[in-house]
Amino acid sequence: MSLAQRLQIPEPKKLGLALVSGLFYVLGLAPWDFWPISLLSVVALYTLLAEQPPAQAGWLGWAWGTGMWLSGAAWLWVSIHEFGSTSAPVASAMLLVVAVIMGFSTALQSLLWRSLGKQRWPILGFTALWVVFEWLRSWVLTGFPWLYLGYGFLDTSLAGFAPVGGVFMVSALALMSALLVMRMRPTGWVIVGLIWLGGSTLRHHAFTYAWGPTISVSIVQGNIPQDEKWQDTEQDAIIKIYRDLSRNEWGRDIVLWPEAAITKFYDDAAADLLDLDTQAAKHHSTLITGIPYVSEDGPPYRYYNSIIALGNGRGLYEKQRLVPFGEYIPFEQELRGLMPFFNLPMSSFSWGPDKQQPLRAGLYRVQGSICYEIAYPALIQHQAAQADFFVIISNDAWFGGSHGPWQHFEMVRMRALENGRYFLSGTNNGVSAIVDPSGHVVREAPQFRATVLRGTIRAMTGLTPWTVWGNKLILIPSFTILALMAYRARLQRRLRS
Repeated sequence: MSLAQRLQIPEPKKLGLALVSGLFYVLGLAPWDFWPISLLSVVALYTLLAEQPPAQAGWLGWAWGTGMWLSGAAWLWVSIHEFGSTSAPVASAMLLVVAVIMGFSTALQSLLWRSLGKQRWPILGFTALWVVFEWLRSWVLTGFPWLYLGYGFLDTSLAGFAPVGGVFMVSALALMSALLVMRMRPTGWVIVGLIWLGGSTLRHHAFTYAWGPTISVSIVQGNIPQDEKWQDTEQDAIIKIYRDLSRNEWGRDIVLWPEAAITKFYDDAAADLLDLDTQAAKHHSTLITGIPYVSEDGPPYRYYNSIIALGNGRGLYEKQRLVPFGEYIPFEQELRGLMPFFNLPMSSFSWGPDKQQPLRAGLYRVQGSICYEIAYPALIQHQAAQADFFVIISNDAWFGGSHGPWQHFEMVRMRALENGRYFLSGTNNGVSAIVDPSGHVVREAPQFRATVLRGTIRAMTGLTPWTVWGNKLILIPSFTILALMAYRARLQRRLRS
């Protein structure tokens, strides 16, 4: 018996088809947004798994998941190679390792699916398992909450379900729609029609409402080259760029600078911050900016990626979800020094505490969020109840001209829709934008240009069902369906024995 037979590896043709199907999945997400391709990709996986024994299903799921992550997270190659000073072959190998490891999530999902045996309602079961594994990716081992199917449906009727059950509910209904259509039965088409009609109806329902006067905002995009950003000799020059761009913006209610716009540590920037605080207060403006911060309770000292509000505002927010290898190094003692990528500047941050108070901007409560944090639906949901609007600051220059910044911005739009709040996205070189509570882009700045984006927003009151209940509205039925399927499969095995 060959090794492939002992390991129950499917024939290469099927593995290749699974890999290619996974590669195409990303075309349903930003910046392409051709969601039928994502659905066809997942339907292909569903079809490939049919009648497969569990072990072979696991291998097919692994190949599909590897393809999904290879194309979906290809922006990592830009970070590793161009800004991590790593050779192209090594960067490619590292991307492949990430894809292979992440592919095991789909492998386990597929193995479990086929382990449940033949079921009376396979579409419900496959959809429920898909939702549970998307949810698991949002927290297991700190999470890698990327490439959710539901993001591709922001501009469709199904987006109406986002304020009810979040991105996972949108994923579930999109997948269920595709599988029902695939069965070519009139009853299924009626169900799909009702789902999409329901989403369209919800799309026109407002769960939150504006209060107070119009708030004027200016989002300042400095377009600082990534290879210059963390050079000590450039610190004052970078602050001057933001000062010059903001010269005509004082007097606006909110002036927003991006993540680590000030590259000096908080204490080292005391003179700059005092001057900016005075300037903003003089014109009744609130300046919100990213800045690295050192705790005062050392040694040992802890370093934070943070946001502060100055002028007509006050407050400090410390980032709670850090980027692996970008802001902290897992297994740091073993990996530091192995290659330049493991020695990136500012890669020793600490996690900020839970339940931080929002920033204040005049009368308003402003919830800050930094870069990677926007990918965590539950984190933003917990913060939304005490926020009148959100600011999300980031530095997506790490990803160059890849699709990474657009995937990131797609998450900003989904979080705005889920929670019924305005979001101000302030970035170093794009995508900087204003997003309304319906997830629509009000205004957007061009990428890779030093500019200022002006606009207006409103403070919002009220809570969406998602903000109140979070994942419960989709996870409870999903786990219930899987529990019933597991019970039925166990009963069938007993009867056969």
